[in-house]
Amino acid sequence: MTLPGLVIAVGMIGDTLLYVVLPIHHAEFGLSLAMVGVLLSLNRWVRLLANSAVAHLGERIGPHALMVAAAAGSIVSTATYGLADSAALQIAARLLWGISYASLNLSTLAYAVSDLPNAGKRVGFSRAAIGTVQALSLVGGAWLSLEVGARHVFVIYGAVTSIALIAALLLPRLPAEQSTAKGFKLPIPHRLEIWGFMLGFAGDGVFLLTLAFLMKDSITSVAPIVAAAILLAVRWLVEVTTGPIGGWIGDRFGARQMSVANGALLVLGFALIAADHEVLGALLTVATRGMFNTLIPVLVIERSKGGVLSSQASYSTWRDFGAAVGPLSAPWLFLNVPQGPLYGGLTILLAVSGWWCL
Repeated sequence: MTLPGLVIAVGMIGDTLLYVVLPIHHAEFGLSLAMVGVLLSLNRWVRLLANSAVAHLGERIGPHALMVAAAAGSIVSTATYGLADSAALQIAARLLWGISYASLNLSTLAYAVSDLPNAGKRVGFSRAAIGTVQALSLVGGAWLSLEVGARHVFVIYGAVTSIALIAALLLPRLPAEQSTAKGFKLPIPHRLEIWGFMLGFAGDGVFLLTLAFLMKDSITSVAPIVAAAILLAVRWLVEVTTGPIGGWIGDRFGARQMSVANGALLVLGFALIAADHEVLGALLTVATRGMFNTLIPVLVIERSKGGVLSSQASYSTWRDFGAAVGPLSAPWLFLNVPQGPLYGGLTILLAVSGWWCL
């Protein structure tokens, strides 16, 4: 898993840094703040279609070819962030990245579950690699943007992303899956997909965005861009530890049992935030989100009746849908609904969807 973990980890560095740089320095890119919101959510909306389309393609050409193409796409999209001088080119770069990430994510999971008895450990290793690289690239990129400028840092990162392409070319080839599907179609949500939607909406959407609102004035001793990078880096560092641990526990005791326990802790985390215990609740929520990123791919393949790529794509599509709707809803919810009722309502929705999934 060293090579596929390295491919996706390095491929993501431009997208991760964009969330820190673009809101603060949007004027240097010739973009309005409204366009920034569109660009940062666009890749999630693209993946609603791309997950299934990429899985359909990957079942025919194999994960290796998919990974190589996605690595090349990540180079182009990252460099374009710094070179583009129009909103249209930035939109094109985000569209390309959405397709590239869907390919990287599904291909990495295919390599992980190719050894099913150790799939949890392999997914956990991949998540740890991603977390380590993202934390380093966030802090390093924020500092570099202060030294060379907000646009130039993406050109530099585009060159660094070529490491992902080299690693992808060195990957061993997995056989293409035999697919009986007659063509591309959007996946129908089942119970696990409904849980994925709620996890994306509440955990990846509302929680992350409202947490940023609550903490935006907490760190004042460094430049705002560095402070934002540190906050996002902490999230990735949590996944460095929870990913491998969650994968090992899932392999040993079963992904389903651990997912049930982890889901209960996630609900408890949201309940603590609703009860004004923000720090403890946020720590519990961040930790359980990291565990789910490892446990759920294993659980999906254990319960699936189709191919690896199509099964993962179905869940990823609905989690991405929740994660796309969440950030668009969170600002209005946070401004119009008090913290207690907001997180209390999310606690109930998570608990009900988790119970129904069981």
